[in-house]
Amino acid sequence: MARYLIRVLVTLIVAVISLESPAALAQSLPGGDWSPAAGAVGDNTYQGFIDQPASGATIAAGASFQVKGWVVDTTAQGWSGIDDVQVMLGSTSLAHLAVGQSRPDVASVLGNPYYAASGFGGTVSTALPGGQQTLTVVAHTPGKGSWSKTISVNVAGASGSTVAASSATGLVLRIISPSADDVVPSNNNGTIFGVAYDTRTRPELASGVDRVQVYLDGPRGEAGSQTLGDATLTGSDWSLTWQPTHFNKVQHHILWVYAHSAVTGEELLVQQDVNLSR
Repeated sequence: MARYLIRVLVTLIVAVISLESPAALAQSLPGGDWSPAAGAVGDNTYQGFIDQPASGATIAAGASFQVKGWVVDTTAQGWSGIDDVQVMLGSTSLAHLAVGQSRPDVASVLGNPYYAASGFGGTVSTALPGGQQTLTVVAHTPGKGSWSKTISVNVAGASGSTVAASSATGLVLRIISPSADDVVPSNNNGTIFGVAYDTRTRPELASGVDRVQVYLDGPRGEAGSQTLGDATLTGSDWSLTWQPTHFNKVQHHILWVYAHSAVTGEELLVQQDVNLSR
C-alpha cells in the first residue's frame, strides 16, 4: 500500500511539472537581466546567459579568451530571434561572435525546439586593459534593436595597458541576409539587410554611418555593375528591398555593399555571394 501511494504521489508531481509554463521551467536555467541597448524597442522579452567567462574570472593580460553563452527572444517564431552577438568594452567593439550554435539544453528547458540553435560563442583576441573590466555582450535582433548583458572580469597585468585601436575601433559593416549559403527565390521581391556603425561615433551622429549603398555584379561605377539603391538606415540596422525577378536568368551574383562613415568620411566595402533559384 505504501509503495502504491508513493507511485501515485510521484505521478502527480510529474503531472504538475509538465503543466508549468516555459517561463516557470526556465527557472532551472540561469538567465535574464538583459537591458535595452542601441535601437532597442518594445518589451524586454530576452533571456540568456554568459557561460564563459564566468563572473569574476581572471584573464591574463594580452591573452585571447573565449566568450560563450545563449540568448533568445521569447517572442520569436521559428528561431531564436537573434542575428548577431558582439562583445564590447565600453563603446569599443572587441569581436562579433558566431550565433545559432547548438544548445539542446536550452530547447529542452524552455520547451521550444527552435531554441536548440540559441548558442553564441567566439574568441576575443584584443588585449584588455589590466584590472577589473566590465564586458558587455550585445545581442542584436532584426526588428527590435539591441539588448545587452554585462559581466565583470579581472585582467592580470599592468593597469596602463590599452585596447588596440587598430583592430577594435572603426567602421563596421555586415551583411546578415542573404548569406552565401542562401538561395534567394527569384520569383518575388526580397530584402537585403545588415548592420553598419562606427565605433568612434558621437551622440549627434547616431550610429556614425550616414549612407549604405548596394550594387550587384561589380563595384560602383564599373561597367556591368547594377545599382540596387541606397539602403534605409534605422539605428545601426540597414535594409534594402530589391527585385530578384529582374535577374533570374543568371543564378550566381555578387553583392557590393558600401558604408560611409559620418565620423571620418571614410568608406568600407563588403562583398557577398548571392544565389538565385532558377
